Amino acid sequence: MTLGLGNMRQLLAALDHPERQFRSVLVAGTNGKGSVTAYLSAILKRCGMRIGWYSSPHVYHVTERIRVDGSSITLDQMETAAARIVPLHESIGYSYFEALTAIAFIVFADLGVELAVLETGLGGRFDATNVVEPEVCVLTHVGLDHRRILGDTLEEILREKLGISRPEIPLLVGPLAPGLMDMVAEKARHDRIPLQRSDDLGTIELAGLSFSGMQARIRTRHRDYGTVRLPFAGEHQLANALLAVGAAERIVGAINDLDSVADDTDMPGRFEVWELHGKRVILDVAHNDDGLIAAARTLGALSPVERNAMILGVLNRKELIDFPRVVSQWVGRLFLVQPVSGEWLAAPSMLERIGLGNVGDGGLEVVLQSCFETDADWKRFLDRVLHETLPYDALLVTGSHRTVELFGRRFLARAK
Repeated sequence: MTLGLGNMRQLLAALDHPERQFRSVLVAGTNGKGSVTAYLSAILKRCGMRIGWYSSPHVYHVTERIRVDGSSITLDQMETAAARIVPLHESIGYSYFEALTAIAFIVFADLGVELAVLETGLGGRFDATNVVEPEVCVLTHVGLDHRRILGDTLEEILREKLGISRPEIPLLVGPLAPGLMDMVAEKARHDRIPLQRSDDLGTIELAGLSFSGMQARIRTRHRDYGTVRLPFAGEHQLANALLAVGAAERIVGAINDLDSVADDTDMPGRFEVWELHGKRVILDVAHNDDGLIAAARTLGALSPVERNAMILGVLNRKELIDFPRVVSQWVGRLFLVQPVSGEWLAAPSMLERIGLGNVGDGGLEVVLQSCFETDADWKRFLDRVLHETLPYDALLVTGSHRTVELFGRRFLARAK
């Protein structure tokens, strides 16, 4: 990883600036930016535009990060673009993420993309995507994550993410913690940024929530859309959906047939529900405190606590602040796992963070699972959680993208 945009600008200059051959929307935030980019891309595609979509990280395959008109590019397309930048590495020294971003820009230019929806990877100010000149910027949410890089406070992290903003370019902002919106408003006044808060965009109200989907009533300044289906579940997704609709309206005006856009929106690991052996298995890539609370709360809204279980595997560097204390509100059984040795937090260390008081007093049953050394270890564990008569109906797999990948591959293989 490199901080700063110098390498990226040199790289794109050597490639004759593919990023200048399409329009763009730039989306930053601690949580929610993946959902916003996915939904916004689908809306604009349904409006007849040729859309590129760049997201990170991937769950199952690196090609998921780069999509055109909703479909992932092929590995051949990625390798063809990569061949153009490989000879430049010795002189420029770009990072992995900078390489992927440049590959996305090359592919979008070559395939005639009209507009690219770009999700920042980390922060905003120094993110490789921040070399474009967007026509709309979106800030979804600000929470404590990546503190060793972005800062120790919400205010410091917000300043980094606001680095995507530009004078005279609309900035759409989702709900923020008290005091943070004042910082945004002050920067908007100082830098002549047209600011639109969520309340300025319109209203969105939950109209229905189930394992099969979510409905919401959406009204904006352009149109009363009535009740529409949304692609992702959870009340926290309402703000993300409104931001996506608001950004789309800045580009195309009122949207036709918004209700059917959910059919075109696909992103692995966003409260993704599968039926396996009489249980619901939900894959969610929540990987920080706010995201984990939102995923667990959504599960709790759909199923009784005593019928819910969670497989949790998190990386060593992650800080869990409030989540360990409140998880027992929504989950009755918790499997603490270390999918592989090394970068994952060991199960006993996770139990220490949760606290024995929360386990005993809160009624939470905890199962510790050491790392999976062999395929036999995986098989025994999966047989246990899927086939044994255990008192739960819904199983949420979460904690990191890698946890979802490792468990998702094995669960979904069993579903075939």
